[in-house]
Amino acid sequence: MQLKRLALTAAVTLCAAGFAAARELPQGPWHGKLSLGIKRLNLVLRFGADGQCTLDSPDQGATSIPAEVLVRTPDSVAVAVPQLDVLYTAKVTDSTIAGRFRQGPYTFSLTLRPGEVDVRRPQTPRPPLPYRTEEVTVDAGDATLSGTLTYPAEGPAAGAPLVVMVSGSGLQNRDEEIMQHRPFAVIADYLARHGIASLRYDDRGYARSTGSNEHATTDTYAADAAAAVAYARALGTFGRVGVLGHSEGGTIAFMLAASGDVDFAVSMAGAAERGMDILMRQNRHALREAGVADTVAAQYCSALAELLSGREAHTAGLPDKLVANLELIRDSRSPWLRHFAAYDPSEAIRGARCPVFAFGGTLDKQVDTDANLAVVRAYLPADPRNSVRAYEGLNHLLQPCRTGSVAEYGTIETTIAPKVLADIAAWIASSAI
Repeated sequence: MQLKRLALTAAVTLCAAGFAAARELPQGPWHGKLSLGIKRLNLVLRFGADGQCTLDSPDQGATSIPAEVLVRTPDSVAVAVPQLDVLYTAKVTDSTIAGRFRQGPYTFSLTLRPGEVDVRRPQTPRPPLPYRTEEVTVDAGDATLSGTLTYPAEGPAAGAPLVVMVSGSGLQNRDEEIMQHRPFAVIADYLARHGIASLRYDDRGYARSTGSNEHATTDTYAADAAAAVAYARALGTFGRVGVLGHSEGGTIAFMLAASGDVDFAVSMAGAAERGMDILMRQNRHALREAGVADTVAAQYCSALAELLSGREAHTAGLPDKLVANLELIRDSRSPWLRHFAAYDPSEAIRGARCPVFAFGGTLDKQVDTDANLAVVRAYLPADPRNSVRAYEGLNHLLQPCRTGSVAEYGTIETTIAPKVLADIAAWIASSAI
């Protein structure tokens, strides 16, 4: 599933606040790159006129990170970020803030210069656009979903297929925006240029959509997607109406395919395994990337499974930080997490009543493509229009990548591999007849 609240690593560290004399210090955005061997991560430090400041890490989707000023003189500064165990000491000139920062046992150099970081996202649509869009609202019972209806660029809209887009887990806007990538905007743009309309919307209780998400589960978000499909049908303008979902949205695509609500379904990196299996695999991978021993990771995952199953978690011997994380999960009592862990999409896949295009990337580290597409192949009813595909070298966002790590997402310029966009449009055109 797609991650919205990314934890900062050793690569993301720096901010300062509480300067006594703002006129002696830089104001506005200052940017630099943190070099970690083969990795380089962008940072943007924003100084406010009031002496406050925040840090953005565009490559990791992190913003507004506070810190404490420990020392300030006319030509130097020292700041700390206690929650990250960071100390940054630097010299200040008119054109640079240059120094070294330490996180735990590691020390790196960092130089900041005035201005915003230039993050290239060449696929993001830029006006003027060759198609029409319309702001719409969808009645979803206790929520009103605010969305964008995109018409085909050429030819009449009457009879054109329309795709409702459903985002992954966590609250997201209609573009499924993450790390300055806007995947759904890119997909809508490509489809419009190839004769296919689309409707994408902000998640309930997020951005411009209303409604509560406090007790929402995958079932809730599936009902919202069904409401968007019903809205599109009621317009009476378009032809066949389908769904395109990413990650958890890909699971919802299976659910709507089984409910009979849609005429076709596209599942992008959709979760097809039982949620508990996906969560265990995700956590083992994340802990391995963090350098945690396999035996400790196995114990942590066992305790997490106990917790999500409503049993007491056995945490004796686990590091304090891992125990604290389990306690946070326990105390959150998240209805979504417990529902996701228990849900098995295989029945929905078995019950699909329309053609399905399910695919993922071979380097996906969030929803294992081999394991999940194996479930799809095993349960999806026979239909010559179905397509199940693994794309070599793509990650969970369907970007071309080196390792598939979440940390790479923001450093990659491509939002979605062009081959994937072309295949989605071609499959919809051939299946929505």
